[in-house]
Amino acid sequence: MDQLQVTASSRQLVERGFAVLPGRYGADKVARIRGALAQVYHQLHDPPLWSDQPRWLSDDLEVSGTGLVIHKLLKLYPALHRDMLEDDVVEILRGALGRDMQLEFAGAVVTNHTRPFFKWHNHVGGIEDEKFRRLGLRPPIEAPERVAMIVYLDEMGPGTGQLLIHPHRVSGASGPPGPVEQPNWDGRVQVVGPPGTVVMLDQTTWHAALPRTIDRELRFFFGLWFASASAPKAERVDESLLAVDTRDPLLRSLLPSLAPSSSPGGPA
Repeated sequence: MDQLQVTASSRQLVERGFAVLPGRYGADKVARIRGALAQVYHQLHDPPLWSDQPRWLSDDLEVSGTGLVIHKLLKLYPALHRDMLEDDVVEILRGALGRDMQLEFAGAVVTNHTRPFFKWHNHVGGIEDEKFRRLGLRPPIEAPERVAMIVYLDEMGPGTGQLLIHPHRVSGASGPPGPVEQPNWDGRVQVVGPPGTVVMLDQTTWHAALPRTIDRELRFFFGLWFASASAPKAERVDESLLAVDTRDPLLRSLLPSLAPSSSPGGPA
C-alpha cells in the first residue's frame, strides 16, 4: 500500500468513522491465526457459541451474545503477536490517532450460525466499553481517541454473518441514529471481502452483524484496540500485553509500559 492510500484511509477513518482493507492479511497469516483460535475452541470441547446471558468458562473465556470471546488473546497464544500487525495498517491508525498511540487490548471471537442478528452497537470507551454500556454513558467525542481494528479470518459477504457499518464523521454525541434492533438503517454499509479483511472502527461508530445463514461452519475474527496518547486513561488493562516478549520494533512501539490490574471487555 502506498502513502497516498495510507493517507486516504486515515482520512476516511476520521471523516466516515471507519476504513476497510479487503484481504489485507495474507493466506499464511490467516491460516495460522485461524488454526490457533480453532484449537482453543476444540480444547474447550466445542461449547455452544451463543448465550443470551454471559457464561464464563474461565477467567479469560466467555460465551455471550457475541460468541466465544477470548479475552487477553496473547496470554493464551503469545506467539500470535508475530502475525497480528501489518506496517501500513498501523500507519493508517497512527494517521488518525497520532504517532504515540498505544495498543490497549487483544482479543478474538468464534461464532457460527447460532448467533442471531447482532444489534447495532459501538465501542465508546474502547477497552472499557462494557462499563460505558452498563452505565448508559454516551459522551460527546470530538476527535478520534480510540479505534478497534478487527481482522476477519473468513469471507465476508451475503449469508456469512456480514458486518454492517453506519458511517459518520467522528465528532459530537455517540447515540444511535435509529432503533438498534432494526438492521436496515439508512446509509448503512455492508462489508464485503475475502479472508484477511481488516475493518477499522472509531469507538463512536455504530455497527452490527447479520446472522450467518449459508452454512454451519465456524467464523473467526480477532480485534486490537488502540488509544491515542490524549485519550482518557482507562482503569482496565490487558495484562497479557505487558508480558509480550518481542524484538519487533513496531510492536514494541505500541505496547503499554505499565498499568493497573483488571479484566478488559472483549470484541464484538
